[in-house]
Amino acid sequence: MQLTTIVILAALAAGGWLWLDRDGPADSKPGAGKAPAATLVLVEPLSLAEDKVVVRAVGTGEALTSAALHPAVDGEVVEILFQAGQRVTKGEALLRLDDKHQRLAVRLVEVALANATRELERQRKLAAKGAAAQIRLDSAETEMEATRVRLAQARAELADRTVKAPFDGVVGLTDVDVGDRVTDETQIATLDDRSALLVDFNLPEDYAARIALGDPVLVRPWSQPEREIEGGIVATGSRIDPSSRVLRVRARIPNPDERLRPGTSFQVELAFTGRRYPVVREVAVLWSRDGAYLWRAVDGRAEKVFVQLVRRDRGRLLVDGPLNAGDLIVVEGVQGLRVGQALEASPFDADKAAGLQAPARRPGRKSRS
Repeated sequence: MQLTTIVILAALAAGGWLWLDRDGPADSKPGAGKAPAATLVLVEPLSLAEDKVVVRAVGTGEALTSAALHPAVDGEVVEILFQAGQRVTKGEALLRLDDKHQRLAVRLVEVALANATRELERQRKLAAKGAAAQIRLDSAETEMEATRVRLAQARAELADRTVKAPFDGVVGLTDVDVGDRVTDETQIATLDDRSALLVDFNLPEDYAARIALGDPVLVRPWSQPEREIEGGIVATGSRIDPSSRVLRVRARIPNPDERLRPGTSFQVELAFTGRRYPVVREVAVLWSRDGAYLWRAVDGRAEKVFVQLVRRDRGRLLVDGPLNAGDLIVVEGVQGLRVGQALEASPFDADKAAGLQAPARRPGRKSRS
């Protein structure tokens, strides 16, 4: 019984094999030798962009010209000719000290000079007639010259009794009152020319070699962050600070309305432009244990290109690698690509992609290689 069953099963198996093999070998069937279908991807031509870096720092404003005013001599204050916040011009009198004795000294020397002048004229007339010796004429000329010098000294001492503005500017507060006794160490007031401001700030050492006089700078007062003021670099330090590794830099900004005062703090921005780098969309860059890479479509095939990231810039990446302008970079469809894989490339429509909601990111995408 069992033998009969085994014979029947063997006959059925042989018959089934013959039926399956009646159309010939499996590899001769239609479609068995076809290459796999090309993978549909969206590509975008590669472009180059300049590496622009914005460096920000905190700066402090100083007056274009600033001075602390002191009297040249000791004396009693008899008149104050300015008010705090007043704009004054160069040479304008700001404060007077008691100068009675100095005025008398000037008058006394003026009388002596008039007498010396008359004596010189008399000796010249006598010498012309031969009635005076040459030595007396020479003595009269010397006396008159000496008297002129004494007069200049007396007038200088008189001028020292008045404090004058050394340049155009705005005068500050004073703690001196009429009747005060002051010395040459007493500060009368401060004077600032704030028609323009100098902004000092520190620049990191990495950018010290890239800055030059005349470079543009943008500053914003911390008290008015919406206000932007354009200026330029006017001076740099001669060395890097060894402890902080920064370079001291000075910029000049206009201040025509003089609303900004010395001591104001600013946010300073400098833009540096470097070499040109390939720029790609962030979604095109993948990661593996060997580093960052992207896919390039070359003659309908996928080619893996390893790159180094330079920096991010508003949704795009500046990269460095063996790429050329115009290369077709795969933007969508990067999942599962292999080197040499056949591609069916279509242009990436940035406008259409921007109008669609970004799909959720699939787990494991970064590890594809």
